[in-house]
Amino acid sequence: MGYTETVATTLFFYDLETSGTDPKTQRIMQFAGQRTDMDLKPIGDPVNLLVALTEDVLPEPQAILITGITPQKTQDEGYNEADFLKLLNEQVLLPDTIMVGFNSVRFDDEFMRYTLYRNFYDPYEWTWKDGRSRWDLLDVVRMTRALRPEGIKWPVKPDGAPINRLELISSENGLDHANAHDALSDVQALIAVAQLLKSKQPKLFDYLLKMRDKKEVAKLVNLDDPQPFIYSSGRYPIGLDHTTVAYPLAPGGKPGSVIVYDLRHNPDDWQDMSVAELKEIKYANYETRQMEGFVPLPAKELAYNKCPAVAPMGVLDSAAQARIKIDLKLVAQNLAKLRRSALASKLAEVFAGSEFAKTTDVDAQLYDGFVADSDKPKMNAVRNASAKDLADFNPNFSDERLAQLLLRYKARNYPQSLNEAEQKLWDQYRAERLARDLPRYSQTLTLLASQAKTTNSHFLLQEMQLWAESIAPLPD
Repeated sequence: MGYTETVATTLFFYDLETSGTDPKTQRIMQFAGQRTDMDLKPIGDPVNLLVALTEDVLPEPQAILITGITPQKTQDEGYNEADFLKLLNEQVLLPDTIMVGFNSVRFDDEFMRYTLYRNFYDPYEWTWKDGRSRWDLLDVVRMTRALRPEGIKWPVKPDGAPINRLELISSENGLDHANAHDALSDVQALIAVAQLLKSKQPKLFDYLLKMRDKKEVAKLVNLDDPQPFIYSSGRYPIGLDHTTVAYPLAPGGKPGSVIVYDLRHNPDDWQDMSVAELKEIKYANYETRQMEGFVPLPAKELAYNKCPAVAPMGVLDSAAQARIKIDLKLVAQNLAKLRRSALASKLAEVFAGSEFAKTTDVDAQLYDGFVADSDKPKMNAVRNASAKDLADFNPNFSDERLAQLLLRYKARNYPQSLNEAEQKLWDQYRAERLARDLPRYSQTLTLLASQAKTTNSHFLLQEMQLWAESIAPLPD
């Protein structure tokens, strides 16, 4: 069944501040959110929690300079991850909750998944079980700007190019956003922007809210009856408002995905290339992509469960066509060529295979496979065990990842539960990780210190240096 809004359905707008950009190695430091009803009216008090950074993690200094949240502050005022997640499940993840963020599908949701995984929760249930779902407003903003911008003031860069940063949309439209990069302030701005979109373009807003359901997406974008559709994505050029006419071409390399082709591009330019040549373009490094004349592959994977901003061709009126510079005659010509070409089978080979590189670090092995049902009661037992219980708790996990994670779970959340042998293993792990990360961390601090221009920046850099010194293992 698809999601059906009921009287009990609510939205929970949330945002994270993190110690860096990589969810495999960095951590959530602040979680903030506010529940609203379906008319976007706040319900209850906001949630604003700090999460203690553990002593095996060196934050990315640039992230701390942006957020102003030091590791020391999180340790003084924050919850450990285990207690944070208990509060999350008790207060936030209620039945029929729609979790809403801004660029959350690509960023915040990934941090949530890795945090849940490391702490013996199912990393996926939080966005689907008990009628819950998720929604990302970034592509909603992009599609609204491209198709129905009326009534909203849209920010631009100094060179006139469009920009869709949350704080700039808030400022341009007179919405309060007092402290960008504070999670609660960002949440309040996000709700205000959502209210603006809903008031000015209610039909598009409500339509895209329904499209968070992967089954609704599949009705429009499918291989059984493939038809062109409007698609807004950050993968499309900013000068075209990130929006194009796309066409479902072949199954994606991951379950629940489909390869879609950008019909702005003439298939004749690609159909004679080999699979190897197409792969070389798809996986080109950053330097190659910046070279003059480089044209990226006009195909991408659309995942049904990642809230894509998609709409039928009927929404593309003449004003929108001019705005995103789309020529429907050229689109029709390219579609006819595409249907006659052999690109579908070639692109299916290009996109086949795993997206995630294998790693030996158990913290990063979230996507190595699903946890067996037989291990789930044992995971629940770990979550409900006290520090005293954990000291002698040895569940016989069938998943080797869980056995390795248990030591780290105990050390990070309940260090008093470690025995002497476990403490040595934890100390060894920390020493190896910090020895690997410290050189680059120190170089970055030195560089940033030479560039710092404010007293606050110098203070934050000093705090990060003290953090590194406090967690560095003592010499034997």
